[in-house]
Amino acid sequence: MFLFTRPDYDPVTKYLSAWAKILIDEARAKAIEIIDLVGAKANRKELEGRLKKKRPSLVMLNGHGNDDCVTGQDDEPLVEVGENAQVLSGCITYAVSCNSATRLGREVGAYPDTAYVGYEKKFSFMHTHGFFKRPEDDPAARPFMEFSNQVVRGLIKGHTAEESVQRAKEVGELHLRKLESSLSDPNIQMAAAFLWRDISHLVVHGEGDKKAI
Repeated sequence: MFLFTRPDYDPVTKYLSAWAKILIDEARAKAIEIIDLVGAKANRKELEGRLKKKRPSLVMLNGHGNDDCVTGQDDEPLVEVGENAQVLSGCITYAVSCNSATRLGREVGAYPDTAYVGYEKKFSFMHTHGFFKRPEDDPAARPFMEFSNQVVRGLIKGHTAEESVQRAKEVGELHLRKLESSLSDPNIQMAAAFLWRDISHLVVHGEGDKKAI
């Protein structure tokens, strides 16, 4: 069983939510049961309740974040350092958010049989005006989201957390090389810089050999 949080109250979270929906569809096609906390359901009470009752093997947190927390709908903190990090113990967590792997990820990853995958710095992506109603079709966002989504795709295939992170970095580097072939465009230069940073700061804390299925 996989659990996803998908707040969708601003442009960033709407993009993350739309691209996570692609993963949900892929997981369901593999007969994996899904808990989808989308929109207003992406709140702390719902998350804690589902984690305690269902104990999913993978938790994908999509949203804003900082060193100490990842947030849900309307920027509500879902998991915080020193507050409720223990609710993620025993599973693999993948947080598509800024900075959360620095402190929160280390705290979560210290629990036995637990892995936390996330970004130690800001997670950035490009987008194109006019695609806010269909983010999954935005060509500017695709290199970033294909890289990010590869972590979960690896876990769906039965790879370990560490193997899934490594494969995601390889996918990101393929997209990076394509971007670097057009660096005369200032927007492409910025996209390449952002993607390189995302790849560099994706890490796993805790049990890197843990699998979700």
